[in-house]
Amino acid sequence: MNRKYYWGLAALIVFVIAAGGFIYWQLSEMQQFKKQAVQETAEAEELLRQLMMKKSKKVSKTGNKAEQATSVTPAESKTLTAEQSLIKTAQNETESSAETTETANVPVSPFGFGTYPEIPVDYPFNVNWESKNKRGELAARVMIKAWSKGERFVGAKTDGETGKLYLNYPNTVYVQYTETVLPNGSIYKTRRVSGPSSIVPPPLGTDFPPDIRVLDYDSEGIDPYEYLGISP
Repeated sequence: MNRKYYWGLAALIVFVIAAGGFIYWQLSEMQQFKKQAVQETAEAEELLRQLMMKKSKKVSKTGNKAEQATSVTPAESKTLTAEQSLIKTAQNETESSAETTETANVPVSPFGFGTYPEIPVDYPFNVNWESKNKRGELAARVMIKAWSKGERFVGAKTDGETGKLYLNYPNTVYVQYTETVLPNGSIYKTRRVSGPSSIVPPPLGTDFPPDIRVLDYDSEGIDPYEYLGISP
């Protein structure tokens, strides 16, 4: 065998080794490329799956909020309405209780004349409602009302027959003249005088002093029911 043969054989061997190495490198690169491609595909799929899950959760939360806004709000509204109703009821019961207590504490006439009137601060006469009978209460009510309207008197008297009240003013008398025909045809005159005890009537047939005011007894009396605006 000559040298050319050996060199040729050696070149072939080198070529085969080189070709085999190249082929192995190519195969390795292709395997790595496939592995990387598979990994990247898996990562992309995982990323896509996570994005889809986030979107699904977001939609779900939005739906839950909408449902809560639809279902909870009326319940809260009803609850508030119930609370307001309870508060209103409590207020009404408190006011009603206060009114009842106040009404219970207000003295009322046993004769059906309602609550007692407010007594003016400067009213000079003592008032004891519990000790008064029906006629006495009527007289006190008339006197209080007259005093509140500015009338200034020193007392009062009730006519036992007519029930009329006569306020006694200073230097004032109520006079009633009566004529009676006697059996012999003569006329007998009488005089009825009502007023402060300090005024002494002059003899019948004479006039009262000019400083004394004379009022007609029949027309000047006060009807308590009419004056107070109440029913008998």
